[in-house]
Amino acid sequence: MKYFYSLLLLLVLITACKQKILSGKALEDKLNKTMVKHLHETLKPGTEVIIKDLVYYPDKMKNLYICTFTVELKTAASDTTGTMMALIPNDFSKVTRTQ
Repeated sequence: MKYFYSLLLLLVLITACKQKILSGKALEDKLNKTMVKHLHETLKPGTEVIIKDLVYYPDKMKNLYICTFTVELKTAASDTTGTMMALIPNDFSKVTRTQ
């Protein structure tokens, strides 16, 4: 009986620790947060970043998202709106800007 409970506990832990697959609004929010974090790390301090729009396509062969962001950047001296393209892996670990 002891082994049965140990096996049951192990199975529960394995299924509970599996990474959730995001979709819909949660996925968009995670992609936005990942891009904003990347921009705050790479841009000058004091630059305000506002993501206006996001279009993404999941590439299942490469396990990443191909994203197009419409971004508004504001500094003390100027503000601009532009398009940025990026590749974000499924684990959201890094951002690779393509444009």
